[in-house]
Amino acid sequence: MRMRKAWLTAVAGWMLFSAAACHKKNTAEQLAALESAYQSGVLTKDEYEAKKVAIVGSAPAPVATPAPATAAPSEPAAPPPPAVPPPAPASPPAPASPPGVRPAPVTQGSGSDAGEEEPAPIAGCEDAEYKSGKEKGPQERFFPAPLARVKKTAAAALTTLDFTIHKNAGNEIEASKRRHIGVVIGKGGERVTLRFAEAQQGSQRGTRVTGETRKSVIGRLAQKSWTNAVLAQTACMLRSEGRR
Repeated sequence: MRMRKAWLTAVAGWMLFSAAACHKKNTAEQLAALESAYQSGVLTKDEYEAKKVAIVGSAPAPVATPAPATAAPSEPAAPPPPAVPPPAPASPPAPASPPGVRPAPVTQGSGSDAGEEEPAPIAGCEDAEYKSGKEKGPQERFFPAPLARVKKTAAAALTTLDFTIHKNAGNEIEASKRRHIGVVIGKGGERVTLRFAEAQQGSQRGTRVTGETRKSVIGRLAQKSWTNAVLAQTACMLRSEGRR
């Protein structure tokens, strides 16, 4: 009798446990379906809350929303310190002069030629008849030497002064000053023409040279007249040849 009673009690407990588990499973499925209907827009929020209470038996406790923190009044920001201007860049060093060429000193002047003197023969090649003023038109000079020798020396003088000879035929030489990229853009490009003729000055026979400088259109403001410098360089080199 006692064994039968115990067996009935165990069967009843098992049935109650199964029923509770089944109810819990059905509740979870119903809540999932309810949530899906609400998310898809089939149910309004009020309908969703009412059906959820009906399934679980009581409304969920509202979640307390923390009150937004009130920002404390901040002190006015201090004005930024004044900007310190960067130091001025150092001036680039002046370009070095080519070997053997006397640098042009800075002189007072006006116009595009201010700050530069007229061209001169190379340093150490002084000439008493050299004309240092500004040239205007053709320049002439007499050399007490044969024409062939004067012409050959004049060609060498042009090369020494950084000219490129384009024509050396008959009694004429034509050459142009080489261009260089430097502080003054367009410097160089002057064209010098020399013409040679046999002549006599007093009791001396020799050669008369007529020269003229023509400036090009490009870089004209930075160009100079080189005729007197070429004639002075020729005279200096002729004297040097005579001492040998």
